[in-house]
Amino acid sequence: MSKFTFQIMNNRGDESQLILLLTATSDTGLEGIELGKSTSVADFFSRNPSHSFAADTLVGSRLYVGYGTMPPAPDPNSTQYYGWIEFSRNETDKGVWLNLSNVDIVGLPLTLSGKLADDGSPFSLGYKTSVQDIIADMKTRALTRQDPAVLKDCGGGRIKIVAPNIQFPFYRGYDDYLNTLTTAGAELTIKTDTPIGEAAKTFTGAFTKGRYRDLADTGPILTLTSGSDTFQILKNQFTTEFLYRCDGGTIVFKGTTLPQNRPDHAGHDASAVYTNSLFRNLCIGVNEGYFTATGPNDSTKFSSDKPFGNGQGSVYAQIIHETSNSYGFPYADANLKTLLVAALDSPITLTILKDDEAEGFQG
Repeated sequence: MSKFTFQIMNNRGDESQLILLLTATSDTGLEGIELGKSTSVADFFSRNPSHSFAADTLVGSRLYVGYGTMPPAPDPNSTQYYGWIEFSRNETDKGVWLNLSNVDIVGLPLTLSGKLADDGSPFSLGYKTSVQDIIADMKTRALTRQDPAVLKDCGGGRIKIVAPNIQFPFYRGYDDYLNTLTTAGAELTIKTDTPIGEAAKTFTGAFTKGRYRDLADTGPILTLTSGSDTFQILKNQFTTEFLYRCDGGTIVFKGTTLPQNRPDHAGHDASAVYTNSLFRNLCIGVNEGYFTATGPNDSTKFSSDKPFGNGQGSVYAQIIHETSNSYGFPYADANLKTLLVAALDSPITLTILKDDEAEGFQG
């Protein structure tokens, strides 16, 4: 089986202070780095003259880069300064799926470059502006209140900002946006994912008509149907908190209250596939600002609609979208995502940037 290779380049210096941590749900043929163990960049370089590690497979993987020994899952709310990439390759994948992520934090900046698995053309994922400038923009545009809970002083002049899916109280609320949609009773057309052995479904319906603040907390804020199937979300389960988190609350499907996200058993649980994808598309519609009072509010149009075009949605995700090839929102549709498949026959280069550098952006 062909191995793939990651090569590390470091623009920051600090090689004895910078730590690498590789995590994965499974691996085969891993060489050059130990899974789940904090390793300084200096030690990694001394053990690997090519500054590289390789593997046959690494599934559900993250490579964290940061200052100080890292726990198995670094805490966004800590004062530890770090960043990470996500990637995966199993036995049947033609290449390595990979992306940058700022879903939880804006912190230590990383870039990726290499060749695409499909045609061998070069790719580069990075930042159009420096992380220092991004954080300054977040302070001005995205935050409603600056506070140590959301702006973390990590020492050494390094500042980390925690995203709204974790620290939602410090970002713009969605009450006014939701009021626009409920006042109009805005119509919705939401298509589900396709379960194994079943067909996708299209649900239609609308937001409950009325001023948002006047709607009962325990009543539905929206109702969708497809044939005899009915999907609802209660107003108190579709608040700013749940919308930024894209999780944590409940929905009502065919009269039964269920978690907003639940295991779908690799696509075999049709009910879970339907409800998970309905909720996901509703979160995309709000967080990326696609929903309007006049509609059509059709989830199949998201990939051709302009995100944030009506001044609504997550300003945090908008800034990440404007300034990087990175995820800034847990559910990123075709307009926001930068998920690539890298070739196996060419090294994937990960570059650790300085905080005042902008590099690798693929326009």
